Amino acid sequence: MEKPTCPPCLRGALLLLAALSVGCVTTAQEGEEMRRDIASLRTDLKKEVDTATIERQKLADEQAAKSKALQEALDQLNRAARKSGADLAVDLEKAQNDVTALRGQIEVLQHRLDALEKLSQDQQKSLDAANQLVVQRQKELDKAEHPTDRTGIYTLARQKLEAGQIARARELLQDFLARFPRDELAPNAQYWLGETWYAEKKWNDAIVEFQKVLKEYKGSDKVPDALLKIGMSFQAQGDCQNATLFFDEVIQGHKSSPAAKSAHEKAAECRKARKGPK
Repeated sequence: MEKPTCPPCLRGALLLLAALSVGCVTTAQEGEEMRRDIASLRTDLKKEVDTATIERQKLADEQAAKSKALQEALDQLNRAARKSGADLAVDLEKAQNDVTALRGQIEVLQHRLDALEKLSQDQQKSLDAANQLVVQRQKELDKAEHPTDRTGIYTLARQKLEAGQIARARELLQDFLARFPRDELAPNAQYWLGETWYAEKKWNDAIVEFQKVLKEYKGSDKVPDALLKIGMSFQAQGDCQNATLFFDEVIQGHKSSPAAKSAHEKAAECRKARKGPK
């Protein structure tokens, strides 16, 4: 008798679930990969469950047909038993053989149905486990993607900015400043908020946010950088007159800062541009 075996998807599901159950999501990239793996797993398991359901129905229909044929064979056997004469022995033997064969086929079908039912139950358990794992991991991902502690928000914002996910970085930085406006990281957060606009070449929006560093965090180490970026934002718009004012402020007021060297170079570019070609 042929027994349904555990299909590759089901074996893979059990292995994947075992691996994921002992791991934890540490990065957004790993979380996305995990979500894709589980989504694929759920799709494959769902297909197998659907296939098993169809197969069970086919076997059940086949069993019903065989049962009907068995009843007809039994009826034929009864009719043959009431006959007399030379045909009696032939009819009886044929009817008995038909009954025996059909009973054997029905028994085989029942065994196949039982085995298929067991396999289907295993598949459904794996699918349920995958669904539970999705819920659990989704909670972890939501927590990782929507942190509430100061370090988590700030760190994720920087990661998103470096990854080029500007809108998400801006959202996180704004959230940080709303929650922790006087935190020691607030000047940095305000500066990087300006950088999100600068990265999108929205110069005036960038200037507004960089100016907040000058106004609200006057003693911050980010002041020279903010001055430099304000100047660069004006320069990007072709306004070298205003740009030079900010470059000079960096050069004169923050000459020992790392931004001073860049300010010198940018100021020289502006002066050269203002003189025009010789």
